[in-house]
Amino acid sequence: MIDGLTFLNQKLLLPILLGGILVFGFFVWKEWPQKGERRFWIKLAIGFIGLVALAMLVLKPAVPQMVSGKKSIILTEGYRQAQLDSLTKLYKRIPIESYQPGKLFSKINTNDTLFVLGHGLEPFDFWLVEQNKVDFLGAEPLVGWTAIHYKPMIELGDILSLQTEYTQSKEGHWALLYDNGGNALDSVEFSGETLQKLTFKVEPKASGRFEFALVEKDAQGEVISQEPIPFQVREPEPLQVLIINTFPTFETKYLKNFLAENGHRVVVRSQLTKGRYKFEYFNTEAVPVYQLTENGLQPFDLVIIDADSYLELNKNSREALDKNVKDEGLGLFVQPSGSLFNQPERKFPLSFERDGVQELRIEGTQQTLEKFPFRLKEEILVEPIQWDAAMVGALARQDMGKVGTIFLQDSYQLILDGKQEMYSALWSTIVDAMAKTKVVGTAWETETPFPSVDQPFQFILKTDRLEPEVSSGRGTVPLLQDLQIPTHWKGTTYPTTAGWNALAMAQDSLPAFHYYVFQKDSRKAEHQKWVQQLNQRQFGAIGTKADTRELVKKRAPINPIWFFVVFLLCMGWLWLEPKLHN
Repeated sequence: MIDGLTFLNQKLLLPILLGGILVFGFFVWKEWPQKGERRFWIKLAIGFIGLVALAMLVLKPAVPQMVSGKKSIILTEGYRQAQLDSLTKLYKRIPIESYQPGKLFSKINTNDTLFVLGHGLEPFDFWLVEQNKVDFLGAEPLVGWTAIHYKPMIELGDILSLQTEYTQSKEGHWALLYDNGGNALDSVEFSGETLQKLTFKVEPKASGRFEFALVEKDAQGEVISQEPIPFQVREPEPLQVLIINTFPTFETKYLKNFLAENGHRVVVRSQLTKGRYKFEYFNTEAVPVYQLTENGLQPFDLVIIDADSYLELNKNSREALDKNVKDEGLGLFVQPSGSLFNQPERKFPLSFERDGVQELRIEGTQQTLEKFPFRLKEEILVEPIQWDAAMVGALARQDMGKVGTIFLQDSYQLILDGKQEMYSALWSTIVDAMAKTKVVGTAWETETPFPSVDQPFQFILKTDRLEPEVSSGRGTVPLLQDLQIPTHWKGTTYPTTAGWNALAMAQDSLPAFHYYVFQKDSRKAEHQKWVQQLNQRQFGAIGTKADTRELVKKRAPINPIWFFVVFLLCMGWLWLEPKLHN
């Protein structure tokens, strides 16, 4: 924005000012003999005006003027025709550009005001309009699967749980989940709601890479749409678990059986009397743990201890436990009791407040679980333990390890009610959240949620190698090192085939990193929703109308002909005045 008079040739102001003073001084000296006459002062005034006019011709003064900024329209997928018609009626001959991901614009100039219609630009193309003012006007309402959430990597024996949302569903249509062989595993009927949430659950029977399908059919059984559900199932790595109880409980009885059946190596220590213990061993050698020491705790990935035993630990045991949590990454899970939720922070790192709620309802089912009437206070470095959409507990980060608990009471009641799968899913979630995190030399992370054919797929490689090389099968992928975190390397590749693709480190024998590439029409509604949300975040909330002609301040130079006329008249009078006087 510019306020007041400015000069387009501002850098010439000083030399012109000095030169003008010298010229005007010479003019005064030349006319000085006439100083007693009236014509002397008239000639000085006219000479000064002429010099100023000449200086203005060179400096080119400009003043701010309100002018109508140039506007253009960008059409992206899903734009509203009525909105386009309204804009073209309001702005005659406005340029219109059809957006194609990854391609430059041909009709749009820097600093144009842009109306973006439709779902918006892909995030990798935001740089194209970074110099423009953008009004994002939105698109037609979405139709289809707008959310499909699940874990893309699970362990064998875990439940694959799909949490989905379908927008603008039709009553009488069905949603079905098919496996690789085309066998229907689960089905739900649509109710015709504007937004319907659906849940599908299945337990894979083998490890490997899979591509299930989420299919919509009409009442006659005709396929309306089909979305791929790619995921991987890996063989579970057994955990070393130590369970410590003041006395045997039903909760521990069913929990140890669950852990043992899933192949984990479990040691259970139950106190009989003071100084006397009963030990049980599952899938592991019989090595009793009488005292909690640093060396004795190192083999374990997870310690499960009841609240009474935890609060009564002596100083040496507490210090050994805390040190293994912080330095070795041990997970410490405290089985809850009423007294645990009232402990000060120096005794337990999580803080709670009473909420009076004694039941927890599991979303999408009629199942309720008894809970302690407390809830977590919001704190830094505290994370919830989520089971489906329900918060069942929390954990606090302690350097490399973590300490946590749950709000539930007597979770074994699920087994007594015949809900074995639900019990397994609950405790799989808790154990995965609490167990020691395995330290690996190389890890991969994706930054592109919907990899697509011929579109950029961005990833992060985390490795301690000094100069890693990544191969995509078609050649080496260039990597850019993160200046803040030297072990992080960013790369971009352009997959050419749909389905499972792989990246691998050229100098490493570790397994390749597999990722799934979607066809261009797959996950369409979900991708459009994601793109629209990113455009709203980038350009502001969706506009409700095409705003009116925005006025912009620009520097408009004063027409130099006026200064030339003034200069010519002044010089003409100074030339003619002596002749008239004589």
